[in-house]
This record gives sequence, structure tokens and C-alpha cells, in this order.
Amino acid sequence: MLGELHIKNFAVIRDMEINFAPGLNVISGEEGSGKSLLVDALSLLMGARAPAGLIRTGARSARVEAVFWPDENTTSRVSPILEENGIEHDESGILVISRDFQEGGKSVARVNNRAMPLSFLRQVGKYLVDIHGQMEYLSLLEPAHQLALVDAYGGLLEKRRAMCDVVERLRMQEKEMAALGSSEREGYVELLEYQIEEIDRAGLEDINEEELLAERDMLRRAGAICEGCLNSYSNLYGDDRSASVLIHKTLASLRSICSIDPSLTSFKERLENDLASIEETAAELRDYSEKIENGQGRLEEIEQKIELISSLKRKYGNSMESIMEFRNKAMKELEGIQGRQERAALLEAEKLRLRAEAARLAEELSLERRQAAEQLVRLVNEEMAELGLEWARFDVTLTHREDPAGLCIAGNKCFAFTAEGIDRLEFQVATNPGEPVRPMAAIASGGETSRLVLAIKSALKIADPIPTLVFDEIDMGVGGRGAESVGRKLATLSSFHQVLCITHLPQIACYGDAHFKMVKEIDSGRASSRIEIIDGQSRLKELAAMLGSERNSNVMLKGAEALVKNAERWKNGARELIAV
Repeated sequence: MLGELHIKNFAVIRDMEINFAPGLNVISGEEGSGKSLLVDALSLLMGARAPAGLIRTGARSARVEAVFWPDENTTSRVSPILEENGIEHDESGILVISRDFQEGGKSVARVNNRAMPLSFLRQVGKYLVDIHGQMEYLSLLEPAHQLALVDAYGGLLEKRRAMCDVVERLRMQEKEMAALGSSEREGYVELLEYQIEEIDRAGLEDINEEELLAERDMLRRAGAICEGCLNSYSNLYGDDRSASVLIHKTLASLRSICSIDPSLTSFKERLENDLASIEETAAELRDYSEKIENGQGRLEEIEQKIELISSLKRKYGNSMESIMEFRNKAMKELEGIQGRQERAALLEAEKLRLRAEAARLAEELSLERRQAAEQLVRLVNEEMAELGLEWARFDVTLTHREDPAGLCIAGNKCFAFTAEGIDRLEFQVATNPGEPVRPMAAIASGGETSRLVLAIKSALKIADPIPTLVFDEIDMGVGGRGAESVGRKLATLSSFHQVLCITHLPQIACYGDAHFKMVKEIDSGRASSRIEIIDGQSRLKELAAMLGSERNSNVMLKGAEALVKNAERWKNGARELIAV
């Protein structure tokens, strides 16, 4: 709730500090005393733009600051926003918002002593305060907030959270599926498979390219090699003039004389060994020439293999190593895609399941929201009648937008959806007899509108999570009996929220749990406003002054006493009923 409000050098306020209480805080005072400045100051702290001339004449700067005491619900909503923006807050959860204004129109906004833009004040402020009388800061104007209120009123928050969880998981599935499918354009998998098969079919892992080229070069010169081998064979063994024939003749001569001269035996033995080597070499040369002559089929095979390698180099790399690197990379990518395809199939099945679950929840939510909205409409219209707005009308519209990509409800039409379901919900009102209902954002501000908002807030007193409600000009056009109804509504509402109410009517002020009086004083020709909390006799005097002229002060005091007693008696009974 709002704990403290400090205002300095703001218009006619020189220096003012207010400590608000839980429950209903009533603020009264004469016309022009500066009561509306309190609302203006709060609006500035909620992100309103500063008007010209707000700095008190003679001062060089102005400052407004508010201290908010935490409650569990508000802390859970505000803390994540603070953390996302790097704003520290202690364990107590106290939140301090301030704005400093300088001459020339410059201002600085701070949250927990950290400078922040006005947009951040508006983001945080909508969870802290609703100002009724300045419609631009009223959360009830936001369709998203209206939908949340109907869900809270209808006890649908758990189902709403379930819907939000399902849609969040569905979005994550779709995002992952989109990422998986980004590299799987048509034919890409088939291309990878063909490239890998083409490289594997070449059998490069069993080929030494240098040896293959050398063998090809040799086979291309097979004729010359065969001719040389055969000539060598003839010279060694193949005719009558060959080396082997001549050695045989030499050995015959040596054998005939070795018996005469045994010392020649060593020459004979060496020639016999040389003859065996020559005959063996001649046989090998003859065999090799036959092998070369029969190897033309092998040459054709080598030529084809070398051409295949050249073709693969043109496609995949300038070396066999590069070709194999390409193949291994393609295989890794293919395995990854195949794994993603399997994952995609699982995701698709899960997506269908989640869409079916989301459609079921959305349909149930929509039906139950319609029921809750109908109940809320009846209750708000009853509340408005009790506040003297019998001619005003309140309604809630629920609409859907067809979308082929949306959720299909009951297998029929498909509707666009969000994390909250398929419904577009809006509060609509008619503030004058005979007028059609219009969106709340289109209505003008003023006392009647404040009572309309009070009726809605009263109906939603348990469901509305905003802790502090401010009502300004709520008594505009309200008579005595109507004022009493307004006072009771505010008192009832203050059992669920902290309420600040500026009023001129004692029938409303008497229901306050804390009563503040704004006083304007003239000192040395300068006007200055101050505020004081009044209680006991001073409060009775203020209520008496609000009732009538000072000439009948005793009568007015008795009237004030009666108002307070009746109000206290009513509040005690009402709060006992609420407690039960």
C-alpha cells in the first residue's frame, strides 16, 4: 500500500509529508485548498508528464516522493520487473519512487534511488495505484487487465495459468521446429546422400595416387618396355650368339683343361654361377615382357580410376584428402539432419497434442468467462443502482477472430489465440440514458464516471489485485442519500484495498478510517497549503463545517456525531460480515 507521500515546492505546497493508513483515507478541505494537488503528485509518480509551472514561485526545484509498503501479491508482480531492469530492493520489499523537477522543464525519475524513464514508472505504477478521476491512469481501461479481472472474479486463474503454460510450451515447440527445418530444403538430404555414395563408390581409402599415376605412366610405355625386355632376353639367352651360349662354350673349354691345371677350377665355378644368374635374369625378363604385354586391360582400369579422381577433385576438393574431408563433413551433416528429422517428427506429434490441449482449455475458458462476465454484469449494474446510477448500464463483450492457423474449437471454426485463450474481452458502459454502450476507454472522466468505476471496483473488490485506489470528484452530483451509499461502498472496498478519497460530503467522509484536512494559509502575502490528520473533536468540527454554516454550529456538531456513530456502527457490522 501507499505508506508515505512527500511533496516539496509543488504549486502552493511548500513542504508536506503524509503518512497514509490502511483502509479508507478521507481527504477534505475547502475549495482551492490544494486537495487535487495530492492526486496530481501521485499521477506524476505514476509516469504523468509534468505540467508547466508546477514549481512553487520563488523555488528553483520541486520534488515528489512516495514510499510503498509491500504485500505478497504486489511484490510477486513488481519484483520481476525490478530485477529485469537491475533495480535493487531489500528483503522488506519497500519501494521508493521519486521525481525531481528543475527550472526549464527538466525532471529526473527514480525508483529505489536509480534513475529510470517515465515509461518505467508507468509500467510499475499500474500495479501499485489506480487513480479514478484521471482516466488515463486507470487500469480498468486496458482490455488485458479487464480480461484478467474477469478471470480472477470467475475463479479461473488456475485454468488461465494452465492455458498460458500450454501455449508457452507450444510456442517453444514451434520455434524449435522452425530451427530444425531451416537446413532441410527440398532435395538437400538426397544431395548429401548422393555425394557421400559417389565418394564411397570410388574407394579412395584403398588408393595411393602417386603409385597409381606411376603405374599408368609405365603401362603407357609398355611397347618399348616389352621390346627392351625381349632384346635383353635374346642377348642373354635367346639365340646362338647370346651370352649364355658363349658362356657354355667357355665352360666346356675350361673343364677340358681343369684336369691338367686344377688352379683354373675357381674360374670355372664362378662362370657356372654367373651362367645360372644370367639364365634366371633372362627368364624373368621374358616373363615380365609377357606381363606387360598382357596389361592393357589394367591400363584402361587405371585411366578410368584417375579420371574419376579428377572428377571428384573438381566437385569436392583439389586433393584426395580434401575429398575425404568433404565426405566426412557431409556425413556428419546428414546424420545431424536425420537426427533432427526424427526430433521434428516427435515435435510435430507433441505440437498436435499441445494444440488439442490448448483448444480444449481455450474452449472451457471461453465458456466459463462468458458465465463469469454475465454474473459480473448483473452485479455491477446492481452496484451502480445503489450508487444512484440507475440509468447507467454496464456490459462485457466477448469476441473471437477467425484464423485458419488458430485453435480449432470443437472441430469446427478456428480462432486466433494468445496465452490467455481465444477471447477478446472489453468492458463497455453507457453513462447517459438512451445512449448505446461504448468501451470504457471512450468515456469522459468526472464524478459520475468515478461512481461507475466505484461500482465496478466494488463488484471486483476481491479479484482486483491493485492495492491502492484513489477516488477524486466521486461526490460530484451526489446528494445526501446517494452520498451515504458511496461512503458505504468505499468503506466496504477499503476492507480489501487501501482507498484514498477526496470529498466535500460529510456523508462520505464519516466512513473514513483516517481523515486528513487540507488547509490553505496566507503568510506574508504568500499562499501555502498544508495537511493535518484530524481525529476526535477536530474531526467532528470538520464534518460539522462540511454539513452547513457556522451559525448553527451546535446543530451541525450533533449532526456530525450522528454521522460518525452511524458510520462506525455500519462499518463494524459490515466488517463482521466480511470476516465471516
